[in-house]
Amino acid sequence: MEITIGVIVVTRSRGFFETGLSVLSDIRGEVFQQVSLDADIEFEEKLPSTHPVYEEARDKAVRFLGKRKERISMRVIQADSLERAQDKILQTPLLGANFQVGMVYVDYADPQFEDLAPQQIDMQLQTFYTTLRQADIPVFQSSFSTVVYTLPQRPRIRHQPMEYIERQLPDDRSLLQADLLCLWMDFFEMSYANRRVKPTARVLPHNTLGEHLINFLSERAGSEWLGFYFTGSLVSNMINHLEQEAERRNVLLLRGPSEHSLACGAMANWQLYRRPFMIVVTSGMIDEFKGTIANLREARAQGFIVCAENRHDQWFAFQGTVSAEEDSREVIKARGLPCLYLNDVDRLQEDLQKAMELYDAKRGPVVLLATQAVLEACSRFDIAYPPAPKAASDIIPESVQPVLDQVMSLLNNGPDKLVWQCGAMDDEELELTLSIAERAGVALVDSLTYPGSVPKFRHCQRNRNYLGTLAVYGYSPRVYNFLHTNDKMNPQSEQCLFFIKSKLHQVSTPFSDGRLQRKLQIVQLTENPEHISPYTDFPLVLEHKQFLRYVDQHLAPSSELVARRYEAIASVPDSPSDMASRLPTTPMTPNYFFARLNKLMEKLIVEHGYDYTGLYDVGRCGISAVRNLARTRRGFSGWYGRALMGDALMASISLAFTSPSNVVAFIGDGAKGLTPDVLPSLLENALSYPGRMNRNLTIFYFCNGGHSVINTYQERILFNYTSRQMRLVNVTDQDWEDELGGLSFTSRTLTTFDPAALTSALLRPGCVNLFSVMVSHNNEGDGISLATATGWQRDPATQPQAETKAETATGTDTETDKESAQPVV
Repeated sequence: MEITIGVIVVTRSRGFFETGLSVLSDIRGEVFQQVSLDADIEFEEKLPSTHPVYEEARDKAVRFLGKRKERISMRVIQADSLERAQDKILQTPLLGANFQVGMVYVDYADPQFEDLAPQQIDMQLQTFYTTLRQADIPVFQSSFSTVVYTLPQRPRIRHQPMEYIERQLPDDRSLLQADLLCLWMDFFEMSYANRRVKPTARVLPHNTLGEHLINFLSERAGSEWLGFYFTGSLVSNMINHLEQEAERRNVLLLRGPSEHSLACGAMANWQLYRRPFMIVVTSGMIDEFKGTIANLREARAQGFIVCAENRHDQWFAFQGTVSAEEDSREVIKARGLPCLYLNDVDRLQEDLQKAMELYDAKRGPVVLLATQAVLEACSRFDIAYPPAPKAASDIIPESVQPVLDQVMSLLNNGPDKLVWQCGAMDDEELELTLSIAERAGVALVDSLTYPGSVPKFRHCQRNRNYLGTLAVYGYSPRVYNFLHTNDKMNPQSEQCLFFIKSKLHQVSTPFSDGRLQRKLQIVQLTENPEHISPYTDFPLVLEHKQFLRYVDQHLAPSSELVARRYEAIASVPDSPSDMASRLPTTPMTPNYFFARLNKLMEKLIVEHGYDYTGLYDVGRCGISAVRNLARTRRGFSGWYGRALMGDALMASISLAFTSPSNVVAFIGDGAKGLTPDVLPSLLENALSYPGRMNRNLTIFYFCNGGHSVINTYQERILFNYTSRQMRLVNVTDQDWEDELGGLSFTSRTLTTFDPAALTSALLRPGCVNLFSVMVSHNNEGDGISLATATGWQRDPATQPQAETKAETATGTDTETDKESAQPVV
């Protein structure tokens, strides 16, 4: 059956149209015997220009077409716009039932089109093709079917269009001829000469593995789970299915510059919002998640990591990790992650059932190593998805009750100083904690790994129970002074530390093992009995909400005790205490910058209702941000788990699109140098979800030219000179501004603190700020070391206290006695 191919030419240029006609006339031959024209423009038929490149391309095309048996008519439809071309096709009944829209050439090499962004042209073409399909007109739409010519451009931000081939119109007519011919032949070879391709709507094949993982996650979390992928040949079909289903189900599907960045995004969104996830990557990429995959296990994050893998009997497969010489499954097992090897399509139903059981075991994400046959399986079968596990009962186990009674006595009867360091909490847990603290006079602290677990401001109101940060680095002077008098730890009888939802990791406090064991009274709450520390005096193995609800119901301290507790909190000043925070040197010290930024942020919170999620990377300035800045909600810390430089920066790519608040990231030059540039991935996600990022993302890159924490260890603790191992090189760029996908982008270098400019930048919605802050290295303050806790710049902790017998027996009890035992990154 003879068909008629429609060649659509959108142009206002006579020369462009005549050049295209000359090419078609030059290759008509036996295949294209009939060519009819429908043109609004006046034209003349001209011979092609001579050029060796064109002539070689023509000869190869004629030779290829001469071997074809098809007999195809061609109708060239010219119009000055896509809308006009569309109307011509729809309103011309003479085209007949065998008419099919083929190649589309669009000439936008005209000044009136130079402001059109690629995504706008994409939308025009989507509308054009969709309208034709809705009218039941067959369309060959593919990666080869549409080309758009534009004027020469050199945009700062460039990206690949989704609906067309991008070309700049050449000045040389003969080169345009050759290009038009090559584009036509590529299209013809990949459509009419390819029997597998039909002019129908885009219908993607079914994908069994993707279908059931998507259904399971959707059943558990609705549209609140997240999809991540990094493409590869073996997983590309599954990713197509994932994209199609994610759009249909309103699930967010995010990308990043590396597999590692996907794990960081999954980690941050699990910690902050408990959003489960699916990550899809190709062969051999299981190692690219770095130590973040161990952090996902540590956080008991729930999700699936699908990684392509070779058959076990394949002879040393390309990118394979299961062979006679290695087995990545052993590595995954050693990390404590659940893993399944999916290599049998006939067993896929059983394997999926097992994967879902492992998901509910909460041992971390389930790794699925899948062979090509499984990844491309399209069989259909039903699975009874297991119901979500039931929430824990509020009934207190008998074995726990005696310790819980002792803990309630501490809350209701003394001592005068109670400090709660809180782990990750959901909204209900936070509200219960704040209520208990307010009624009992409990001092609340957050930590380096969970900054903002209890915020300084809640609903724009100051939280009077918030004391500061307690951690191995970045501990607040107010917290130090609360726990000490005259630089000596207060007696156990006068204070007690609660570690809520905590393993009591080494990173939790700046205190040595001996001090934790002998000098502090410790309550620890955890769900896992294996996590009870050797320093704990009152171990509570309970679900967090169980504990909080029990305390809430049985809390009954006297008003006199509560008053004394608030008096103790009020007795320690809320100040950075060091002189460096007040001295405007050039370059700025971190102390000065963060003291000024905190003052500005507190003003924005109170006066403008400013709300933000902080991202804190591993390094001196990440510590400074945790210690010095007021928070309105919990943030994400790269110090969690393995303390991996760059994890917080990589997490910003996804949190920019999932956070309910503004996002502010604090990144050192060391972390920035370890990771890819986040900007291209932010842009790509913004193009895919226009309007989704309607708040503000600000990334502060702190450039002090060195690994500052290690510098402090060498200079302040070991009294050594700095050396090459700590040096970093910073290269500054010119300031610039641009827009894309409805977002504004600003990149600037900051050498001074400008409160007006920063206020404007932080409050501007739909904006990405990239600020490189020039700061110096110093060893003062910011809780980098207990050795600085008693320095000359510090505000004294001079609360009266009595010595205990233990302190008298061991002599002077200053915190700097065994400073060298403190761990350093």
